[in-house]
This record gives sequence, structure tokens and C-alpha cells, in this order.
Amino acid sequence: MSASKLLSILALASSVVVQAQRFPKEDLILCDCGIGDYTEHPEWSTSRQMNWYQNIAWPESGYAYPDAPDMAVQVPYRDGIYPWVPAGATATFSNGDVWSAYIEDGTPNGYIAGRAVTTKEGGQSLNCWAYRGRPVSAALNKTVTDDAVCWSAFVCNRDEHAPPVPKDMESQTSSKSTSVPPSTTFYSGTHSTTQPSPTGDDPVPAPTQSPPGGLFVDVFANPRFITWQASWNDFLANFVWDESTGKCISKPVRGSGYEINIECAGIQLDQNAHLTLILIQSLRQTGLKSLWFNQNPVVPGSNSTNGTATDHWVVMPEAFSLRVTDIANDKVIGYLGYSTNYDGFITGPCSTCDTERFNKDFFDPIIEAMQGTYPYYDKYTVQGQCDPWMECK
Repeated sequence: MSASKLLSILALASSVVVQAQRFPKEDLILCDCGIGDYTEHPEWSTSRQMNWYQNIAWPESGYAYPDAPDMAVQVPYRDGIYPWVPAGATATFSNGDVWSAYIEDGTPNGYIAGRAVTTKEGGQSLNCWAYRGRPVSAALNKTVTDDAVCWSAFVCNRDEHAPPVPKDMESQTSSKSTSVPPSTTFYSGTHSTTQPSPTGDDPVPAPTQSPPGGLFVDVFANPRFITWQASWNDFLANFVWDESTGKCISKPVRGSGYEINIECAGIQLDQNAHLTLILIQSLRQTGLKSLWFNQNPVVPGSNSTNGTATDHWVVMPEAFSLRVTDIANDKVIGYLGYSTNYDGFITGPCSTCDTERFNKDFFDPIIEAMQGTYPYYDKYTVQGQCDPWMECK
């Protein structure tokens, strides 16, 4: 190979590297704008937009505006759907750059919530962090009011952490809250009274029998969260149990800066049903569907490797447990849970119970799993509550 040809190749490679790092400190902020401008629904936003910054400088005060974005583009509702969700939202800026954001919108503040990707410069990927409540710019949409303000919802960057919380905002909690703990949340269900017909025709009634009673399931969730830096299935694989005793024999699990202890125990219902396995299935399905567990959204055709966060993660309560009681005998017959011990002191704002997470998507998977105890039990009541109500430093 001639010296001139080799120099040309090296020059081209150098150009590619420089181009790929043209804006190494860029930020993409996903904004909710005009919050409070709808008189009838002050909690609604009137528009959404993406703000792009070559390198944002956050003011010391949480209520002061940073400099105006270098570019901004409005992101309308797609078929009436809020855009910052796992399905993703795409927008094109004035210079032709196309960005797509894939967000798990239930993620608590300060935790990784998804990815933003672009095909520019050979493909770029940013980590997106839940970072709600800071004013960032004026809104492009002037339909409702001329002076609508855009507030940060998610901040996407190449960092391994969310932007810091200003001191004058540290009193805010990391999740929605009310001033006092509410009564615990209950949800009840029963086993279906019909079963499929062997011929595939109309369902037929289930065999009549008299189960000993119902089950009462206490569920406790810590309002503070941790980031498990692997998949949900990887976490569940740590629930190793002895079929002869029904107890977990798992060793403590190491995470990034913490250790998780796992416990479980349950009775054997018959040769084919064990309550320990039903509890693990209950946790599995709750983790897939509930807002208490937020997993990395899937980025379609992801081939960008310039992001810095792990490909799989789960933002989940630092402690979570289920306790099953036989109501007729007033006896605990099953338990499953995990708890977290940190390597050092925890700092940051207090985390207060967000009771909105105790919703249908939380209760239904537990009720469905408990139906695996039929015909021994056919009535199920689930109680969800935070323990403790508030977790601080």
C-alpha cells in the first residue's frame, strides 16, 4: 500500500471519529409545556416538545431558566397518546436531525427511564433520566396562551446519572404524594365459576365443592427505588428454592453499591401446586405490568452503541414483599420478598408513597397468580401499602 493511500485512510478515519464526537455533551430534554394553563384541568400540559442543547448549563436555582435551547421542535400527541412512553416518539429538528425517544413514563425522578436515539453521525444513543419539574424554556405552541412555559420531564445525555437536584428543590419528594398516609388499598377477586368445555363449545360450570376459605395477601412496597442493572428475568432467577421445604435458599445478590437479600417460603398444596412457586409467578407478573417496576423500553432495531447505560435495567422498590394468610385458619401460609442493604450512606430527597401505583395493573397480576391455589382457595383479597410511608436519608 502506498504511503499516500495509507495517509488518506488515516485521515478519513480521524474525520469519522471527530464527527462522531462533534457534540459529546449534548442534551435532549423532553418537555411538558403549558402545565396549569387549562383552567378545567390544571394538571394537564397543553403541548409537548423536544429541546436540544449543545451543552446545557443548569442554573443553581431550580426555578431559574437555563439559556434557550439551540433547537426545539413540537411533538404532538400521536392518536391522542402521551408521547413520552415505551412505544416511542419521533421528531425532526430544523437542521434535519431526527431523534426518537423511548421512555418508561412511570419511572420515579432521578432514575434511568429509557433511551433517545438518532441516525445522525453514524448513530447516536443517549441515556434518558426522569427529571420532572424544572422550567426550561418558552413553549413553541401558543394556542392556549402566548407565555406557556415548558417544564422538564426527562433529560437525555451521555452521563451515568440524572442532573443534580438544586438545593432549593431538595425538599420535594421523588414521587407524587399526599400530606398524610391514606388507608390501605384493597382489591378482591374470585376464581372463575366456569371452565372451558371439552368440546370447545360454551363454557360449563366448574365442579361444585367447598374450599376451606379465602386468601388475604398483604403486599408491602418501599417508596424508595433502586436500579437493578440487568433484566427482570435475571433478577427472578435469584429466587432459588428447595421443593422439599418450600423455602428460598438464595444467596445475597450483589448490585451496584448494594446487596439484596431474598426470602421466601410456602406450603405445598398438592403434587402439582406449590405456594412458593405461585408467589414467584405473582412477583414475575407484577414486575412486568405494575408501575412499581419500570423496565427499559425496547428500542426498535437498536444498533447504536454510543449510549453509556446498561442495555437492560429495572427501576424497582428497594424492598418488596408478599405475605399470604389463610383467612379461615388465620395462619400465614406463604411469604416472599427481598430487601436492600447499601454499601454506604444514602443521600437525596425523601421518597414518599405514591399510592397511584396501587392500581389495576398492580392488583390484577397478583389475583391471577393466586387463582393457582384453586380448588383449595377460591376467594382472594389483596392489600397494597407502602412500608414505610416515607423513606429519607
